[in-house]
Amino acid sequence: MNVSRSIQASLAAGAIMFAAAHSVAGVEPGADAASEGRIYPGPEIVVTATRIEWPIDKTASFITVISRSDIERRHAENVGDLLRSVAGLNVVQSGSAGKASSIFMRGASSNHALVMLDGVPLNDPTTGAFDFSELSCDNIERIEIVRGAHGILYGSAAIGGVVNIITGAKTEGPGRSVSLSAGSYRSAGGAISLSGGESSYRYSYTLSGETTEGPAANDFYRATAFSGSVSSRVTSTSNVALSLRYREAESGLRGQWFAPDPNAVQDGGHFLVSALYRQFFSDRWSHSVRTSFLSRGITWKDPVDALDTGPFTGDGFSEINSRVKNVAWQNDLRFSGNVWLVSGVDWKEEQTTNSGYSAFGTTSFDDRARNAGLFANGIFDFGGLPTTSIGARVDDHSEFGSVATYKLSLSYPVPRTGATIKGSIGTGFRAPSLNELYYPFYGNPDLEPERTTGYDLGLTRDFAAGRASFECAWFDNSYRNMIASNPETWLADNIGKAKSSGVEIQSSLRPFAALTLRGFYTFTRTEDCATGKQLLRRPRHSGGAGASYRNGPFDALLSASRVGARLDNDFGGPNGEYFNPAYTRLDAAVTFRPGGASELFLTVSNATDERYDEVAGYPAPGARFTLGTKVDF
Repeated sequence: MNVSRSIQASLAAGAIMFAAAHSVAGVEPGADAASEGRIYPGPEIVVTATRIEWPIDKTASFITVISRSDIERRHAENVGDLLRSVAGLNVVQSGSAGKASSIFMRGASSNHALVMLDGVPLNDPTTGAFDFSELSCDNIERIEIVRGAHGILYGSAAIGGVVNIITGAKTEGPGRSVSLSAGSYRSAGGAISLSGGESSYRYSYTLSGETTEGPAANDFYRATAFSGSVSSRVTSTSNVALSLRYREAESGLRGQWFAPDPNAVQDGGHFLVSALYRQFFSDRWSHSVRTSFLSRGITWKDPVDALDTGPFTGDGFSEINSRVKNVAWQNDLRFSGNVWLVSGVDWKEEQTTNSGYSAFGTTSFDDRARNAGLFANGIFDFGGLPTTSIGARVDDHSEFGSVATYKLSLSYPVPRTGATIKGSIGTGFRAPSLNELYYPFYGNPDLEPERTTGYDLGLTRDFAAGRASFECAWFDNSYRNMIASNPETWLADNIGKAKSSGVEIQSSLRPFAALTLRGFYTFTRTEDCATGKQLLRRPRHSGGAGASYRNGPFDALLSASRVGARLDNDFGGPNGEYFNPAYTRLDAAVTFRPGGASELFLTVSNATDERYDEVAGYPAPGARFTLGTKVDF
């Protein structure tokens, strides 16, 4: 993909969106057009757990919110790095910047976590998972992480949890900024942002780029991205939201440390555009229509080099292009002051074109799958009684037919204690990916969906007038119809069963206004029921602690994380198993604002230069720093 063309396309797209914002501008936007995408007035209101605005203390789900303030002060490389301090969630990256990065929530597979941008699913239809390395932190207002099964609201993949990334600007008036940074491994980055609005509309655009040579040969990474969002009210009772995100990147694939590759490269990118229209009929009834289109492409090239020896040596090439079309209708109805009904219909078509060749031969397929879903969720909130949510969903898939899911959840604030007890039971499913259905010599169009049943129970409590908080949750999940390679046919088959259970604990303390302390710990027990082994790359113990200090122009953040030993690939050890050793990572970020319009920042990642692999054979970068500046004008 051509970088100059991408910049031109991004700027053209931004100009179109800016013109569109002015043309539809009318009156005060009020509620944003997207029920999942609104910029909410603080962390006490969330939307992902119920698909409507709902107080977090009355939500039965266990939720973590990463605010814009948290994002800005961390200066993270990508969204995956922001998630490293979330209880119940483990981030795994195959090496340095730009390499594949995925998450495991509550011991579930990486394709059991649904990732959304303003309510639009981002999971790759080819694999079913999402690569967090391809999503920068540009233009993000907040991130809501909801742990546990939410298949009744979102359908396939929402088994371990949901990560909803919400973009846009929340302040009126113009805002313009330029940022530049440089650091270790000949890294450099920059961004130009424009945001704001008036009483009639709001907008936010960012154009960014980054480059690094990486810590080893053929470990480079270069990326360019554009993101934009616009929201405006069309009439006094309706509004519209538009968003666009474009990215292209190129990365060297150095290979594993014991099998280096000097010339393998991968380039690709994505294009996402979505629009949402919402109509308010009264203060008790509204509905919305969302449509989106996501295109993603990846090209892998590995010419023969001097290190390639043996009988199966030859050039390697692969090109994968996928497209996802989504249309969703949602109806929000309040029957009284205490009863809500959220219902809707969604339709999705996924298509993948996959072609390639290597010394073993050629492979190609071009197939698609469709899914239509119908859901309804009732919320009952009567004083003195638990807030109760009960819902069901039916999905119809073009390959395996229909599947039904349900969920029941309760949230009860215990009087005079400051504690809230939460619990839920629910089911979920994951539709087979297009690779699992159609890939030559592996795919099986007769696959059934993976199924799960999950439980959780816990409590949250605030202390000292909100200056301290504590949360503890127990979870238990069982999985059946798991898709794996059948050793008799070598085709994908529903032959697996697994289970995961554990405890999540997190707390925070603000001893005085300038200082906040946080800590979290997760115990996760996983098991492949066929072998009795742990599931791959799920640590039994993980946790961390952090301290943030803000006083006048000075802002400092220090965090430490510990990830325990975990089973990785079966290529070593006396029993054919290899356990990746535990590691501890220390990170820091310091920001200094000498004036209201500028700031200087310094980040240090892996400050103790810990040597570890998150994926066996792919070393994580050592100690590195980034020094940068941001100027508002």
